Parts: sequence; C-alpha cells; structure tokens
Amino acid sequence: MDDRSRVLLSACLGALVGGLGGYLFLTENGRRVRDSLEPGVDDLLREVRHLKAAAEKARKAAEEGWTAIEELRRPVQTRVMVKPPVLY
Repeated sequence: MDDRSRVLLSACLGALVGGLGGYLFLTENGRRVRDSLEPGVDDLLREVRHLKAAAEKARKAAEEGWTAIEELRRPVQTRVMVKPPVLY
C-alpha cells in the first residue's frame, strides 16, 4: 500500500469515526442509542475485569508450578531440608 492509499484510508476512517461520534453525542437519536448500549457496555466491562482477575490467578498458579518443577529438578544435596513438625 503506497502513501496516497494510506492517507486516503486514514481520512475516510477519520471521517467515519467523526461522523459516528457526532451522531452519538450531538443528536437525540444518538443519545437514545448510547442509553440503550450503556448497560451492555457495563456488563462487558465487568466481565473483562473478571477475566483479568482469573488470568492473574492462572498466571500465579503457573508461576508456582514452574517454581515447584524447578525445585524438583535441583539435585537433592542443594535443596533446603526442613524438619517436619513433631507431633505428640
């Protein structure tokens, strides 16, 4: 794609986004559209936050798993030996 095509594509996309923004924020019908979309956007954002939290938990679990694997791969002599608690 040459520079002229990129400029034309960018101008068209800019006009489209500007027109859509103007419609949504400057017209009565646009306000109604925004009002009808708002609950769905809120639900989507809530789900994204839940997904982010789940991904963070999965990352921590994977990190702990790799740490455990690396611990098992080390020779026995270099491992720190911890005495088990004495049970009476």
